[in-house]
Order: sequence, then C-alpha cells, then structure tokens
Amino acid sequence: MKRLIALICAALFALPVAADTAADRFAPKRGFSTDIWVTWQTTAGMVANPGFLDVYPDYPRHMPAGTFAKLRAQGFDTVRIAVDPSPLLALAGTAREAGLLTNLRQRVLEAQAAGLKVVLDMHTYPHKGEVGDIDGILASPTKFTAYLTMLAKVGAKIADLNPNITAFELMNEPTQDCDQIYSDPTKSSWPGQLKRLHDAARKAAPKLPLVLSGACWGGADGLSVLDPGLLADTNVLWSFHTYDPFTFTHQGAGWTDNILMFVQGLPFPPSLVTDAIQTNVVNAARVRASAAAGPIAEAATRPALRLLVMGYRNGPANAISAAIGKATAWADAHAIPHGRLFLGEFGALWFDDAGRKLDPDSHDRFLLAKRRAAEAAGVGWAVWSFSGSFGITDSKATLYSDVCTALGLRKC
Repeated sequence: MKRLIALICAALFALPVAADTAADRFAPKRGFSTDIWVTWQTTAGMVANPGFLDVYPDYPRHMPAGTFAKLRAQGFDTVRIAVDPSPLLALAGTAREAGLLTNLRQRVLEAQAAGLKVVLDMHTYPHKGEVGDIDGILASPTKFTAYLTMLAKVGAKIADLNPNITAFELMNEPTQDCDQIYSDPTKSSWPGQLKRLHDAARKAAPKLPLVLSGACWGGADGLSVLDPGLLADTNVLWSFHTYDPFTFTHQGAGWTDNILMFVQGLPFPPSLVTDAIQTNVVNAARVRASAAAGPIAEAATRPALRLLVMGYRNGPANAISAAIGKATAWADAHAIPHGRLFLGEFGALWFDDAGRKLDPDSHDRFLLAKRRAAEAAGVGWAVWSFSGSFGITDSKATLYSDVCTALGLRKC
C-alpha cells in the first residue's frame, strides 16, 4: 500500500504545473466594458473638433463622479476600457499623439483608483474608410505595420503599471479567416499576424499580461484552432467573445446586414417561442421589411423569416454554453488554466433604434444563463457594455437592478 501511495504521489508531482504569472494574478472574474465613444464622430471630425480628444475615450464626460467605485462596490472587479485606435493612428508622429497616450494612461489609473482591474482594449472594429478600420488594417501590410508601431507606443506608456491589475488587449475581434478555420487552419493568416502583434507589445510591455484571441471575430471557433505554442508566453489571457444564440442577441440590429435586422420580439430561452409568438414575430418583421428598400429587405420574405425564427426555436440545447465549452476544451488540450481564459464580451441588444426597451425579462434570463455557464467553467467575464443598445446602466449611469441581479452582483 505504501508503495502504491508513493507511486501515485510521484505521478502527481510529475504532472506539468503551470507557472504562476501576472495573468494568473490578474485573474478577472466579473467585468464590464466601457463604450468606445458616447459621442460618435468620424476620425476627421474628432481631429478637427477643438477639445474633443482632450478626453479619450470620451466616457468620463458622461459618467458621474464615483461611478466606477460604485460599480466596484456592487461586485465588479474588472473594467475593459474600449479604445478606438483611429485617433492614435491618424495623429501618429504629431504633437497631439502624446496627449492621447497620456489620456489612456490616466483612464487606466482612474479605474484602478476605484479598485478595478483594467483591461486596456485596443477596440478595432469594421468602419470602412476610416484609418482604424479592422479589415483595412489586417489586409494592408503598410497599415498593419503602422498599427504595430501604435501598439508599441501604447504598451510603453503603461508598461510600468502594476501587472497584477493591468492587462493590455492588442486587437479586438480580428475579422478574417472565418473560412480557413473551418476548412484548413494551416492557411490562416492570423497566427502570423498575432505573433507580430504579440512581439511588438511584449517588447514594449515586458511584464503586463497580454489579452489575445483567435481569428474570425475573436470567437471560440477561432481560438480552438490556434496553437498557443507559437508565442511561448504564459503571461497571457486568452479571450473569446460569444453572443450565441445570435438570433436572440442581435434581433433588430441593423448592422447585421441580414434579415435579422427586421426581427424583434423573440423571447429567451427559445423554449418560450410558441406557434403564436412565431407567427406574430414573422408578420411584424415582414411589415418592417416591406417598409424598407434594398436587397436585404427583398430577401426578408415570409418563408425566410419563418426559417430564421424556427432555427432559433429549434436550436441546440447547449447554445448558451457551447462556445465556453469549446474554449475550455482548447485550454485543457494545451494545459492552460481556465483562469487564463477571458470571456471578453457577451450581451444582448435590448434597446431598439428608437430607444425603446425590449423584453427585459428575456434579457435578464440570457445574462443569467451566460454568466452562470462561464462561472461554472471557471472563466472570468466582461459584459458588453456600459451603455447604449446593449447597456447595463440607465441614463444616470446607474446599474439596472435586474441586470445587477442577473449578473450575480450585490447591492442591487
């Protein structure tokens, strides 16, 4: 028996043990994201507007003093500060660039003074024609090199901050390689680009945890085909985003560029969709489409809308947890602790373009289910986002009490 115990102990000690890193100590648990902009303008408009970029990003102009401290007291421990890199790219090499970098450092310090850990997120997104357009950056070697230069400057500006409470997210939702990750991941261009991003940031900020993701909009599918050994860096938080079931979370969103933009009124969970609800949703969507013009409106036929709703209604039972399960399976396969995974975005649209509040009960049930699935897997999360159509706070920047409860917070 003693020999058996000794063999078991020897085997256990022989197992690889992940070294403790700043990423492990950062360990985000419950977070939220700020808005990229509250007042949206073109990059040219931002640069030309006197004083606009003096507060960058601009959320402090719209946030009462003490908001971050209040949210910390309610149970959030992390804020993901979303930063549009466009002004930094547009003003590269000018005297105003230094002011923008100082602004970013100040935003981080303000949040940390309120007791929050900070993910400084270079929040790229598709906006065609702008200098910060993610598609253009990934497609153009010249623009990508300029982005690397910008990234190094931001990293150097925050490199001396406490790595236990400061993390640096290098690029939000890289959009390419969606076909490659399903057909032939070896043809994906993202791993090579990710390594260049990583190397530039790591050289500039040697001690900070870096937040990295897979291709195809930073989802779990892209992460699942990525080889973390490419970077040989354990001081990393591996991010993934999930908005599944997408038909629920993005119903009515015009930027989806498909017939889902005309759909509203789907409850969560999908089991609540009755025949009557399905008919009403399809009929109302058809009315909205008939009042619009263009190929998407023409595609929103009654059969197509019915098929979309039925797909949501009869979707997989694990739609809430599937992405989380895929991310954790990838982590397990590469001996990465679940604490180094980060569900960097989840949420659901619950205000339409007219500012009308959509079904709040379904919204709360969705947040509750997604949050519980992440926490059950030992994965930290950040809900999207502070305000706007996905917002968790009201016009006075106060957390909605029902959202607070759904997110498992306190003082709701």
